[in-house]
This record gives sequence, C-alpha cells and structure tokens, in this order.
Amino acid sequence: MKLIKFVAFLVAMSISTLAYAAYGKVTENSDVDPTIVKIKEADFLGVKIDKDYQLIDQNGQEFSFGELFGTKPTILALSYYRCDGACSVLNRNLWNTLQETKQWEIGKDFNVVTISFDPHDTPVTLKKFMKVAGFGDGLPNGWRMTTMKNPEDIMKLTGSMGYKFFWSPRDAIFLHPNVYIMLSPKGRVTRYLYGANISGQDMDISLTKAIGEKISPANVINFLVGSCYSYNYKDGKYKINYPLFVAAGALVFGLTLMFGGFAVTKRKRDRANAARDLRRNLDADESAHNES
Repeated sequence: MKLIKFVAFLVAMSISTLAYAAYGKVTENSDVDPTIVKIKEADFLGVKIDKDYQLIDQNGQEFSFGELFGTKPTILALSYYRCDGACSVLNRNLWNTLQETKQWEIGKDFNVVTISFDPHDTPVTLKKFMKVAGFGDGLPNGWRMTTMKNPEDIMKLTGSMGYKFFWSPRDAIFLHPNVYIMLSPKGRVTRYLYGANISGQDMDISLTKAIGEKISPANVINFLVGSCYSYNYKDGKYKINYPLFVAAGALVFGLTLMFGGFAVTKRKRDRANAARDLRRNLDADESAHNES
C-alpha cells in the first residue's frame, strides 16, 4: 500500500513539474527570432474589428470593444501582464511618446486600450503590471487596461488583426511583436507602429490618418529596430539580437556583391566595346588613307 502511494506521489510530482515547465519555468538564455511573429500587414490593413468583444478594465468594469469606437481613433497595445519586462516597457514608452504629441490629446481626441492576450491573467496580475509599468497611481484619462471576459475570444481578436504570439516552454515567455495597432473611429486597422523608435511626430501623423480612415503601411525599418533586442535570463537584461544584425549584414553584403559584380561586369563590357569601336575607326581611317 505504501509503495502504491509512493508511486502515485511520483506521478503527481512529474505532472506538476511538466505543467510548471509549460508555463512559468525559466531557462538561462533566450534568443528570439523576430521574423516568426511578423505581421502580414497587407492582409490586415483596413480590416474592421468586431465590436462585440467583451472586456474588463482595471476597475472591474465590463464593456464592449465597440464602446471605444464612434468619433475617436483608438491605439491598441496587446500585452500580457506576467511579462518580465518588454510589455511594461512597451506601455510606458507609449505614454512617454503620447506626452510628446502636439496635435492630439489622449482622452479628448483618441483612446488607448491595453488588452492581455494571456488567458491566465487576472485582476491581480493586471494591478501588478500597472505598478511595474509606472501606473501605480492610475492610468491617464482615456486609457483602459483590460483582460478579455471570454478567454476563447483572445485568438479570434488577435487573429483578426494578424497578431501572432507563441508560448515558449523553453524560455517561459510569450514571443510576440511589440507593436501599437492604430484603429480608426470605425474600428478599422489603419497602421501598425512598432514600438522601439516611435516619436511624438510619428504618433501625431498616425492618429491624423486614423481619424481620416487612411491606411498606411509601417516602415520595415521600424519593425527591424523594434525587434533588435531579446531578453537574456542569465544576465537579467535585454541584449542586442546579434543574429538579426548578422543576418541583415549578410543580406546587405550579398546584395552589395551582387550589384557590385553587375557594375564591374558592365564596366568591363563597356570598355571592351569602346576598344573594339576604336579599333574599327582606326582600321577604317587606315583603309581610307591607303586608298588615297
């Protein structure tokens, strides 16, 4: 009997360990390839988001996504509240950027909503996240930080905007793009702004276009710069994603060699043609001289 209980205990421990590894265990190193979560903007720009999704904000108030639409555009920041740092930085950077805008004012001219895509998030993790992100005293007027009332709607919402995220058991993190999604007053996706180097002017322009329902693709450089860092758990800090730069450098070097080769070949061909024409002209002059 004791042996059976001991075996059952070992099985239970094994199951709990596997579950922990699947959600919560960290390893020493994490290097993320940002291309796997790149949004295919051409397929989703202009898409109208379903207004019936139900959200619960930081005050426990339930409301529909559609309540944000009407006369104002909305900036959507998808995050998860158990994140080790990138998501809180993304939200804090958004607030810093919004304070640099000169043309539009949050709450008055546009709204901001942060939605968690992690079904494990709760009001408790939301409150902790707000403190980490620097909003311990409350959010600015016009900004709501939320979870989805129905977790099964998370994939529907994110999928409708082309936003992809993956849970990495090895790293115990979600891999996801750090992006702000601009929504028009009618709830259409008008722009993806990657969050590493957005200026107040960028935000002003994007909000102006969102108000006018004008679709604008993102700058590819913004995506690359926004994906230049990966989190290293061994050192507890973000480091430059060197493989990305190596790949980009290799691409630039390859293109340089290719176009350089074309240029050298063309130059040699032009010189050969010029020499051939010169010989022909000399031969023609010599023939004319001999005939005379």
